[in-house]
Amino acid sequence: MAEVIDITLHRTAIDVMEELLDKRGLAFFLKRAGSLPFAIDDKRVAVAVELAARRSGRRPVPEARESSHRAVRRRLISLVAEAMVHVGF
Repeated sequence: MAEVIDITLHRTAIDVMEELLDKRGLAFFLKRAGSLPFAIDDKRVAVAVELAARRSGRRPVPEARESSHRAVRRRLISLVAEAMVHVGF
């Protein structure tokens, strides 16, 4: 089965994530407790995708939401890895 990608939702979700990063920092997307110091909080990623869906003004199909969720998560993983290398982790 083909993957459904809503380019508008995808781009808006990345924009929302960038806005949240500017306002709250990378720590906003990380889990506060647990054994892993750099675990991404999927609830916060879902918030970014939900805000993007509301901004688009229409209801995207669930597959498009999942695709955008994965894209935001991949971008955050890249940023966390970059931050870890920067601090010498």
